[in-house]
Amino acid sequence: MKASELITIINNLPEGSNPDIVMGEEWLPERLESTTLDGDMLFMHFDNAPEDGQGEEEGRGFVDHEIDLIRTRLQQILDEDSDSASKADAMLGLFLMGHELSSSQVIEILEEDSEH
Repeated sequence: MKASELITIINNLPEGSNPDIVMGEEWLPERLESTTLDGDMLFMHFDNAPEDGQGEEEGRGFVDHEIDLIRTRLQQILDEDSDSASKADAMLGLFLMGHELSSSQVIEILEEDSEH
């Protein structure tokens, strides 16, 4: 795709719309972090995409926007009007979830929780 085509698409976004530019699957988007112009090519650099050939093992860890989501959830727990033991239990739950599930499963759960 030429840059002019992308500019046309961006210019046709709804008024006031400012979406993140991503690639990949809807359930695991990789966000655009930076670009580099090299001659007649614009290279787009996206956050930590999983490596091809990893099979069933995920092994990629969390990307920047996912870390922000986790940080937001931890801040919500700390800001809750509850006792220290309840906050510790909630944070332990997040920790155990991060340990036992894949990073994409953790983010999927956190995103579902943030939508409700």
